[in-house]
Amino acid sequence: MTQNHISTTTAVDDGACESNEQPLTAARRGPEWMTYWGCTPWCVEDHTDPVAAEWHTSIPVETEIRAANLDSNSYTAKDNDLPWLAARIVVSNYLPQAYGRKTQVWLDYGKQIAELSPAQARKALTEMQGFVAQLQAVVEQAEGIAADDFEGDPEIARLDREASDRRFKARTAELRTAKA
Repeated sequence: MTQNHISTTTAVDDGACESNEQPLTAARRGPEWMTYWGCTPWCVEDHTDPVAAEWHTSIPVETEIRAANLDSNSYTAKDNDLPWLAARIVVSNYLPQAYGRKTQVWLDYGKQIAELSPAQARKALTEMQGFVAQLQAVVEQAEGIAADDFEGDPEIARLDREASDRRFKARTAELRTAKA
């Protein structure tokens, strides 16, 4: 099966590979590599790695902002470098005569991955484009409202926490006494 109809580049310039900023593409590894592994020219999967995926994946496009910078919930140290948003092409063609071939767009949101058909990805893109205009309006309104924001007084905050602690301890003591 020929794969000449697939572009040899993705949204990331292949020239970045030369400076080791990006992984090598199968096209840069050579035709022997591509034939042996059944790779698409743009595949960056190192199939010689014992834990390598059995699919072919493109260089992801991703946001510079990291997910952990926006959402501190459930991110561990190893997750801190995950992009907020990323997308890549994935082609599954293991034994295509038996299982066929499947092309997807994997859309990452932090640790979450949506495995979309190209048609679903197109629909998601259309939805995102509409959302961006709405998000811009929300951000502009929030910027206006934020003009009235201010920092609180740390001393007052400390006194409030202490008072809350005293109320909590007193109520806990009341409940323990009532149970006895």
